[in-house]
Amino acid sequence: MDETCELGNLQAPVRPQNTSIHELTNEEPNLVPPPIPAQDNEPRSAGHRTWRFWAIIIALSITGLMSAIEGTIITSALPTITNALGGGDTYIWVPNAYLLAQVAILPLAGQASNIMGRRHLLLGAVALFTLGGGLSGGASSMNMLIAARTIQGLGGGCINLLIETIVTDIVPLRERGQYMGIVGIGTIVGATLGPFLGGLITDHASWRWCFYINVPIGVVSFGILFVFLRVKYERDMSWSARFRRIDISGNAIFVAAIVSALIALTWGGTIYSWSTYHIVVPLVLGLVGVLLFAAFEWTPRLCPEPSFPRQIVSNRTSAAALVLTFIHAVVAYWVYYFLPIYFQAIKGLSPLRSGINTLPNVAGGLVFAVLGGVLLSKFGRYKPLHLVGFAVTTVSFGLLSILDANSSDAAWVCIQLLNAVGSGMLGGVLLPAVQAPLDESYVATATGIWSFARYFGCIWGVTIPSAVFNNECSRLASTITNAEIAGNLSGDSAYQHATGAFLLSIEDPALRAEVVKVFTGAMRTVWLVGIAFAALGFLVSFIAKEIKLREELNNNFGVEEQKGVTISRTTDTEAVLSPNPV
Repeated sequence: MDETCELGNLQAPVRPQNTSIHELTNEEPNLVPPPIPAQDNEPRSAGHRTWRFWAIIIALSITGLMSAIEGTIITSALPTITNALGGGDTYIWVPNAYLLAQVAILPLAGQASNIMGRRHLLLGAVALFTLGGGLSGGASSMNMLIAARTIQGLGGGCINLLIETIVTDIVPLRERGQYMGIVGIGTIVGATLGPFLGGLITDHASWRWCFYINVPIGVVSFGILFVFLRVKYERDMSWSARFRRIDISGNAIFVAAIVSALIALTWGGTIYSWSTYHIVVPLVLGLVGVLLFAAFEWTPRLCPEPSFPRQIVSNRTSAAALVLTFIHAVVAYWVYYFLPIYFQAIKGLSPLRSGINTLPNVAGGLVFAVLGGVLLSKFGRYKPLHLVGFAVTTVSFGLLSILDANSSDAAWVCIQLLNAVGSGMLGGVLLPAVQAPLDESYVATATGIWSFARYFGCIWGVTIPSAVFNNECSRLASTITNAEIAGNLSGDSAYQHATGAFLLSIEDPALRAEVVKVFTGAMRTVWLVGIAFAALGFLVSFIAKEIKLREELNNNFGVEEQKGVTISRTTDTEAVLSPNPV
């Protein structure tokens, strides 16, 4: 590049006039608006890290810890909660209402953060999340608990999206994987501690503290963010004008589609068989609704300011990276949910012990997620990391399929660590690939779509292996000599019996061995099917093009080092920073 522009004392490269980023990177044209020039007076280099920057990183990590704890804490406490409040089959909506609200709010939250600023929306999300936690703890019925969990999920979805968005705002593209890994430490620690805290609270206190615990953490998180989260945003627009810019119609279509699809995924194989109209109809309506949402968003006459711009998926690199994100979420949750089944249904261990035995995968995933980000920052290449990550994950699924009741501790520890290398490394290097061909003005909306792909993959990562496991157990149950136990493992009920307690309830050692053999055969099929998904990720990795990652920040949402700095709109494609007249 021939020309430079001066940012403070830093000479930052800019591209020549009339030359697009796609011409410089050999990427196909994407018709994105030109990047907004950074005209504030702070250095925008990768090496400039002030105390405000690190205060924001720490605040985001603590906030992620709070949200992650809530995502997993009820896994151990749900039976006790259901027994206390009743509600029958509606218990499944206690976790799923939270997940549904998280997914449904993502496109709206991404667009709203561009219009209203990251700070206000994140503070509001933390307040909403904390309120939902207090209401959940005080619930007097299952319906009230489900409603409170929905409120909490709306806050949690905004929190998770905005944490990732703010990191992309304050860190250059090349370094984002590294800092997402650092911020993600809080999330992974929270997700790991959640089940243990849930069991501990249920055993020694009221189950209500599984929700009340978020109130003090939420207050602390809100206070830290209020003090330290100072980031730039556009201030010279009235709140009424901001609300008029929000894509209400498109998000209404999206929410209806997601609710319909998740109803099918929640009921399928638990309340109704997958082949009944109760499941097929809402699933089809949900998928059609998603297509209708895309058509509405991509019609400028109907939606002039979409929450899902077509430009995000109109180039092969971003589109491929979104598919990889979905596949990675599928295989990650595949292992996350079915490793405990191996330890409980085949090894005969308790839920607490199985949780401890899965720590090599969880802790290893944390380490390699940070390592993947460091490698991306150092070499600036994401495609080799994608290929290596999915290749190693595929091999780990193959090795998981050979585990049985006689496998040594060294075997399952090493296989878990191998999976952690592949899956963990991918965790922090997929979003930068989505953003690489896009202008920085699409950071928030692209992050919202990426988060949706990840959450949607998480849902299928539980649903698909559960269906495979139940079907295989039903097929193999005919080998069990006891008709009652064979019935327990048939008709989509095998998953709920895949526990150490169920095995210990079988007094006859020979009969217990038959049950373990059925579980082992079903688990082998689960892992073999998983190979196909991981291998698909490896193949899709070849589609994306390697694009040079930007090493400078070029957006209007960086760290606000001085009070009174505001962003003024000048044209449709340009914004500048100017002193606040007040």
